Amino acid sequence: MASDKKVASLIEKKRKISKEIDDLQSNCEHLNKVVKSVKENEDSSTFVVRCVCGGCGKTIGVPTQQELNKYLNGR
Repeated sequence: MASDKKVASLIEKKRKISKEIDDLQSNCEHLNKVVKSVKENEDSSTFVVRCVCGGCGKTIGVPTQQELNKYLNGR
């Protein structure tokens, strides 16, 4: 029984943290765009190259061909 309560407590904490992150990302102006490799989705082991806000970490778009080339060439 004790582990049931512990799991429920951790799930609730995770939900609250996720909501706080969502709120912060929603209020961010996303002024610092960086191109990086990120997971395709939370449960995936596949990575994709995306534009991400350097401030809040939110995926904000797909890089242009020029941005992608620059990222892949390390410049």
